[in-house]
Amino acid sequence: MDDSRDQLDFNFAADDLLEFPRDLGEEGWFQFLSEQKLAIQRVEEKFGIVLNRRVRLRLRGWDEVFEGKLVLDSLLFPPPQAESLQLRLGRMTFENTDIDYCESL
Repeated sequence: MDDSRDQLDFNFAADDLLEFPRDLGEEGWFQFLSEQKLAIQRVEEKFGIVLNRRVRLRLRGWDEVFEGKLVLDSLLFPPPQAESLQLRLGRMTFENTDIDYCESL
């Protein structure tokens, strides 16, 4: 059995390697961030909210005003047909339909 043959024996053309971006992971990361930003903008427009920013809000049925960073309660974006959306502010979770008043800080 000849153990001298391994992955280094593949004959890749040098010109093919030069066509790849310098850092594949970095390019993929920037694409992911761009797609995530667009998805967040679509959710914000559809539901009339601001995400991943500090806000002051009041919820229906509460006398208190809450402040904090408003985020999705799930890492998954809602499906396009969703009528409401689960949100989180600190440890409190609620639906966007529960918001009586909201302003960015």
